[in-house]
Amino acid sequence: MQVEINTRMFFKGYTEGRRYFNLWPEMLKLKDWPPSDKFEDLLPRHCDEFISALPFQEYSDPKAGLLNLAVKFPHGLLKPDLGPKTYIAYGMKEELGRGDSVTKLHCDMSDAVNILTHVAEVEVNEEQSFAIERLKELHNEQDRKEQVAQNNRSNHNSGGITCEAEKHSAETERRVEILEESGCMGLHSEQPEDTIGALWDIFRREDVPKLEEYLWKHSTEFRHTYCCPVKQVIHPIHDQCFYLTLEHKKRLKEEFGVEAWTFEQKVGEAVFIPAGCPHQVRNLKSCTKVAVDFVSPENVSECLRLTEEFRQLPKNHRAREDKLEIKKMMVYAMEEAVRDLEELTMMKA
Repeated sequence: MQVEINTRMFFKGYTEGRRYFNLWPEMLKLKDWPPSDKFEDLLPRHCDEFISALPFQEYSDPKAGLLNLAVKFPHGLLKPDLGPKTYIAYGMKEELGRGDSVTKLHCDMSDAVNILTHVAEVEVNEEQSFAIERLKELHNEQDRKEQVAQNNRSNHNSGGITCEAEKHSAETERRVEILEESGCMGLHSEQPEDTIGALWDIFRREDVPKLEEYLWKHSTEFRHTYCCPVKQVIHPIHDQCFYLTLEHKKRLKEEFGVEAWTFEQKVGEAVFIPAGCPHQVRNLKSCTKVAVDFVSPENVSECLRLTEEFRQLPKNHRAREDKLEIKKMMVYAMEEAVRDLEELTMMKA
């Protein structure tokens, strides 16, 4: 869901936090800013510093990586948008269970490296903390009732679920009315000593079939900010509509034996995500990350497979917006390799 907000208010929320009328934290994300064709023009120094800080530059350098097939396009030819890109998003240390992930489960058709460059911690005061805990109780009650209902009907008749939390909205509003009258939260924007900013879950490609099966099986159990169910699932991963909470990850392991690589990212750390590996991210603080995509020779076959998989999605599907042009990349990379080999042979002769 997209919202309209001016730049000043967005960054004020980045350092001070934003909340809905019932004190539930609002999580916003500024994605792909600025556009990659403007990044170097608007932020030339930052762009140079980011590229120089990239590890394994043979692969990750977006301009001169010897093993990055994405740089093999001839000069003057329109290239796919691979970054660098900036992702600026809110976060909260406690897992809320609804609407607190700004990057839901998905997979990219190319390799990527993501560097955390800045964090800002937002404190939650006592009044908001009380309201959050009360709403979480209502959410848990909703989940229990719906689980019982789900067990009593077939999977084919799982639609039309009533949001139990909405039934309690009047009660919730009465409970938080006094809290809202207390005014703004006591927040601060000082840089914390603890530099941990984000929690990552990355799944193996080999586990994708089981992961998809789990999501299909439990798709009606996922809820988001407004407690509403996912109405339609076209592809459980490419739709980018699910975030596996601690409880879901536990059940995924119990039912299918699948576990993610779960780790925390600190400021200055780079995370590499291989093409085709489903992953999700939950910010533990407000975070600014800079990422760039690349295409390694080792993962070309996976890029081709994903390109074909994305092409089979409906025309208006969000994943079809990604244009990698992997076949063109391969042709130009092979041409350059042959040319370099011929030059090397002539030099030796």
